[in-house]
Amino acid sequence: MVECDFPECTTFGAVIRFGIELEKGTAAIYEELGNDPRLAKGQETFKMLGAAHKKRGTLLEDTRREKLNEMILEPIQEMRGQKYIIDTKVPPGMDLKAAAKFASMAEGRSSGFYLDASSVAKMLLAEAARIMERLGKENLSNKAKLEAL
Repeated sequence: MVECDFPECTTFGAVIRFGIELEKGTAAIYEELGNDPRLAKGQETFKMLGAAHKKRGTLLEDTRREKLNEMILEPIQEMRGQKYIIDTKVPPGMDLKAAAKFASMAEGRSSGFYLDASSVAKMLLAEAARIMERLGKENLSNKAKLEAL
């Protein structure tokens, strides 16, 4: 389990930080599931998704550092972070179906966050909006993979 510090989404910078924490937490979920020998049939999928979420976190960090300096303090009123927080405490002893369902819930919340953030970002910067929208769609694709397990 990893502890995440989910900030309230009151500025665009906080929205990006929230996304970075979301990626860190989701990657940790997949790492734990991928290392559970009882979930052998899903280990490849869990490890692949965990690596993808680590890359997504790096993408958000790079985006914040390289492209968003001028808008980082832009106020945001449309988003409430509590709606998107994920549980990073993986319940012990889950079978593959339960593990996939647990991870799928994280993907669903992440997708909602990114698609909502994309709408907010469109008002501020088109490139940030495209990144958020792409990440949200990736979450929906990941969720479908998990539901197929």
